[in-house]
Amino acid sequence: MNFTKTITPSIVIADQPTDADLAALKLQGFVGVVNLRNDGEPEQPIDTETEGEILNEIGVDYIHMGVGSAPLLESKVDEVCKFIEAHADGKVLVHCRKGGRAAAIVLLQQALAHGWTTAEAAAKGKAMGLDVDGNLRVMVETYLDDHRKVE
Repeated sequence: MNFTKTITPSIVIADQPTDADLAALKLQGFVGVVNLRNDGEPEQPIDTETEGEILNEIGVDYIHMGVGSAPLLESKVDEVCKFIEAHADGKVLVHCRKGGRAAAIVLLQQALAHGWTTAEAAAKGKAMGLDVDGNLRVMVETYLDDHRKVE
């Protein structure tokens, strides 16, 4: 991986890991991986299924949620949030091609976990190292606006 950033003690975002990077994750304390790439993207050395097989062989849990131009599905975001929370006793790697989608999804996860408003998410996320701009910021804000639970 050329880019990694620790967001919390249990969440790290990154760009595309290589086979060697994946093989070393367990030794580095990772217990889970979230892959946000879609099959067929540029600079993708292994497909999503093969990545899952590599990780399962070394005992690291894996979830795939391809993020692209389509709106995020609440069921998929919930699944990723639950996966991250269920693995909080170790570290979870959230990755995409260059780290932007990973930052956006972790920002979304943190906003939902901490009850941040849409307005708070950008500032609090930036303070954590989750500076999300452009279309990814719109994606996060739209999701939070559309799926905010009414209390």
